[in-house]
Amino acid sequence: MGSEDLTVGKALKFARHDFLNELQLMLLYMDLGKMPDARRTLLEATERMRHLSMLEKLRLPKTEMWLNTFEWRHTAFSKKLHSEIIAGDRSANDEAVADYLEQLIVIVESGIDPMDEYFIRIAVHATEKQWMIQMTVEGALAGTIVLPQTDGGFEASGVLQDKEWTFTISGQ
Repeated sequence: MGSEDLTVGKALKFARHDFLNELQLMLLYMDLGKMPDARRTLLEATERMRHLSMLEKLRLPKTEMWLNTFEWRHTAFSKKLHSEIIAGDRSANDEAVADYLEQLIVIVESGIDPMDEYFIRIAVHATEKQWMIQMTVEGALAGTIVLPQTDGGFEASGVLQDKEWTFTISGQ
């Protein structure tokens, strides 16, 4: 599903579906008497929600939306998000950052093998003055990836090391 196809209604539907799946998994563990597994599942869900909620402090709403809806639009990847954000004023063009992230992931998707598994770790770090989004894709990608040009007041870089591509964008 392309980002232009994702409406607020669809996003809410996906969020409800994911939340109900997590609740059903917890209930299953409880019904089976596996309280440690139920507890672990609850704590993992709570931690995921904490990291998603923290994205608001980034103060880049279009980028926040892109990060929040990534796994619904880019299903070839399993995703783990980590965020440590201190609110601050951002000078980067929010729409350009979100568009860049989308362009980048579309380029990465063009180099994946549909029969392989791919995992992406997304780390978002921000202080009052600087921010950084780092995406690490684990899995074999065909060819080399040429990063799109940036023009929204931020920088981008990429590194390949042992079937692990790491892309970083950062700004003020």
